[in-house]
Amino acid sequence: MNPDMPVHVQNLKLEDFDIIKPLGKGAYSEVVLAKNKLTGHESALKVVDKSFLIKEKKMHHACIEREVLSNLRHKGIIKLFNSFEQNDKLYYSLEVLTDGNLLECMNRHIFNDSIIKFYTAELLLILEYLHQNGLVHRDVKPENILLTKDKHLKLIDFGTVFVYDQNKINIGNKLEDIRIQFQKQRSPSLNDFEKPQIKYCRDSSFVGTSEYLCPELVDYNVIGPQSDLWALGCFIYQLYTNKTPFYSENEFELFNNISQCIWTQDQRIPNDALDLIKILLDKDPIKRFFGDLEDSQYNYDNLKQHHFFRGINFKQMWLQDVPLIATNIQKRKTSRIQSALIQNNVSQREKYENRGISVTKHKADQIILEGQIDKEHGVLFMTQFSLRYASIVSQDGVSSFIYINPQLNNKKTIIPLNQFTSCKLLGKGKFIVGDRNKKKYIFKQRENNIPAQQWVNVINKFIKSNHY
Repeated sequence: MNPDMPVHVQNLKLEDFDIIKPLGKGAYSEVVLAKNKLTGHESALKVVDKSFLIKEKKMHHACIEREVLSNLRHKGIIKLFNSFEQNDKLYYSLEVLTDGNLLECMNRHIFNDSIIKFYTAELLLILEYLHQNGLVHRDVKPENILLTKDKHLKLIDFGTVFVYDQNKINIGNKLEDIRIQFQKQRSPSLNDFEKPQIKYCRDSSFVGTSEYLCPELVDYNVIGPQSDLWALGCFIYQLYTNKTPFYSENEFELFNNISQCIWTQDQRIPNDALDLIKILLDKDPIKRFFGDLEDSQYNYDNLKQHHFFRGINFKQMWLQDVPLIATNIQKRKTSRIQSALIQNNVSQREKYENRGISVTKHKADQIILEGQIDKEHGVLFMTQFSLRYASIVSQDGVSSFIYINPQLNNKKTIIPLNQFTSCKLLGKGKFIVGDRNKKKYIFKQRENNIPAQQWVNVINKFIKSNHY
C-alpha cells in the first residue's frame, strides 16, 4: 500500500468479516479483532453506536475523524483501512495496536533522557505533518498516543481536529462544513472585543483537555498550530516529571496558571530540555515556532535544530530502533502516606459497602455519598473500565464529585457540582458526568455497591441546588 494514498470508504458490510475476539469496550463503542473474508487482512473493527452519538450530539466528531483518517497517511498516525455504515452502527476498520497508550507506559516505567528526546522528536514530526495539512489536533496528550509493538508512537483521537487553513488539505472545505453544521453558537464575551490578531489562529470552541490548553484559547477562544506546540511543551515536561506544568485541583487556579504562564522549573529537567520547554510554553504563540516560518515551506526545521535534539536523525525516525524505555524498569512506588490513605478508604468502604449507602459525617467536610465505581479509560479501541474510589463531598457549602485512581498514585480528580456540570444515566449500570469544559467521564456501577441511579440522583440534586 502506498502510504501517500488516501484510504476511501468502501462498500463493505459486517458479513464481509470473521469476528475473531473482542479487544475492548466503551460506553458507546466496542472493538473486535476481525478478518476480512476476501483478503484475509486482520484489523481492529470499531463498532460505534450511532444513536448514542446523535443523542450526545457527538456525531460530527465521528464524521470529522473518519474524513481526517481517510485522507492522512503518516507512520505516526493510526491507519484507517476502511469504514462503512450498517443499520444503526458505524464501523471503522483500523490497524491493530494492543500495546497500550503512552500514559500507561509512563506509569509503569521511568523514562531516561534518550527515550524522552526520541519520543519528543517523533511527536514533533507528527505535528509538523498535521500542520502542513492545515490541521490542528487540539488534544495532544499521552493518553491519545498509542504504542506500536516496536514502541514507536501513533497519534489517535482525531474527532476534535480543527482546520486552520482550508487550502492546505483537499477536504478542508468539507471539514469546515461539518464544523459549521454542528458547532453551537456561543454568546460573545468581553474578550471578543479586545481579541488580538494572531497569525494562523482562528476562532475556536473551547475544546481539549484542561491541563494542556493554551493561553490564547483560555483567554480569547482562538486556536492555531501553536496550540499543539504548547501541548508539546506540556508533553516534554510530563515525560520528565510525571505531571503537567500547570496542574491544579482548583480549576480557576489551573486556568490562571495557564493564562499567566505560571509553572515550576523542576530540577529533574535537564537544561537543554528546559530551554525547549520555555520556547514551547511562551505566552506569545508566534515565538513557539522558534524563528520565522515560511508558509510555502511549512516545517519545523528551526525547532529541530534546537540543541535538545542533538544526535536525533529526523529523516530516519521510524526506521530506527526505539531506545530502551528504562535501563532499570521500575514501577512507580506508592508512599507510606498514600498507602495509609488507601487503607483508610478501604476500611471505610468495607464498613459501609454491604449496605451500599452513603456516609454522612457531622463535620465541616460532609461525605454525602461514598463507594467504589469503575471508570472508563483508555482511547479509541483500547477503552476499558477500572476501579475508582468515588465520593460526593460538601465543603463550606460547595459540593464536588471526587474520584481517586489507586493505579496512578492516588491521583484525585475533583468535579465541582454546579450549573456547568451535567450527569445522565446511560443504562446497563453506567452513567456519564460532564464538566464545564465539555469533558465527559463515564462510570459503571460495581457489583454489590452503590447503583448508578443513586449516583445520578445525588449528583443531579447538588447540581440543581448549586445553580447560581
